Amino acid sequence: MALTTDALVRVHDVPRPRAAPTASVATASVATATVPARATTAPTRNRRLGVVAIVVSATAMGGAGVFGRMATPPGAVTGDALTLGRMLAGAVGMLVLLTAGRRLGALRRTRVTPSVVLGGVFLGLSLATYLSATVLIDLSLAVVLHYLGPVVATVLARVLLKERITGPDVVSLALAGVGMTIAAGLVGGAARPAATDGQTLGIVLGATSGVLYGAALLCYRYRSDMPADVRSFWNFAFGAVGVGAMVVVSRPDLSGMTTTHWAWAVGFFLICGLFALSLLVVAGKHLRAAELSSLSYWEIVVASAFGALVFGEPVTGLAVVGAVLVTVAAAVPLVRRPARP
Repeated sequence: MALTTDALVRVHDVPRPRAAPTASVATASVATATVPARATTAPTRNRRLGVVAIVVSATAMGGAGVFGRMATPPGAVTGDALTLGRMLAGAVGMLVLLTAGRRLGALRRTRVTPSVVLGGVFLGLSLATYLSATVLIDLSLAVVLHYLGPVVATVLARVLLKERITGPDVVSLALAGVGMTIAAGLVGGAARPAATDGQTLGIVLGATSGVLYGAALLCYRYRSDMPADVRSFWNFAFGAVGVGAMVVVSRPDLSGMTTTHWAWAVGFFLICGLFALSLLVVAGKHLRAAELSSLSYWEIVVASAFGALVFGEPVTGLAVVGAVLVTVAAAVPLVRRPARP
């Protein structure tokens, strides 16, 4: 079933090269049946904009664990409920921006395809499981497990989209992988005590969030012709649908939330939701999967720093070395390669 879905996405979602002008060229629409024929050309990528967007997005996303913990009452696990609010706030915010910019017409005209639906659902479920994991285990470990996603996305993009993985891409991903395991204390750190039931659940949730995040990043590589603001709205909308179903099943208890908890929740909705996730969509339009993956690892450094500064989570010399490796890995794709003659 998974192969069938991927095949359908490839057929219907990937913009096809435009043939030489003929009498039927007006029918070769990519986004909608009403888009002029000249809109079928591949969109121009702005690599610099993509880099800035993903770095700022990853920085804002790095604070998700702080907002999530501060918005969660003691002993509660409300990651799915908070993520539902995050998705709904993002959808409403993008609808307001589209209305203010008189772009509701673009929202109506743009064709919604399987990759758009699945990208939103996967992202929503990924963020919900990740946020629940941050309450149960250290932030550094939760974010490392979440960032299995970019590795999954890079491999799948190579297999399904035939994206070329260059030497610098391999170096960047390898450095990031080594750095994030060291930063989380999984390699060379002090022996960890036996995991409790809650910690085991947190590890499972974190790993699940990573796989789902990789699936979402892969979906962003399809339909790169879709305007970023329109894609962001549908991302939030379908993310809310996916997480909403999760909330119906889990029925989280919000009775212990105080005014302070709700204040942190609202900040989480706006900063880690509308702002960070909209920029993630922008980055996905302008960067290859390998570039998006390596630069996304900056969130690991930010989350680990927050864990140490805000919650007093231990930081060893090796963890600092790991953070440096992650930073270097994020910088590798920024090095310009000489143009081929």
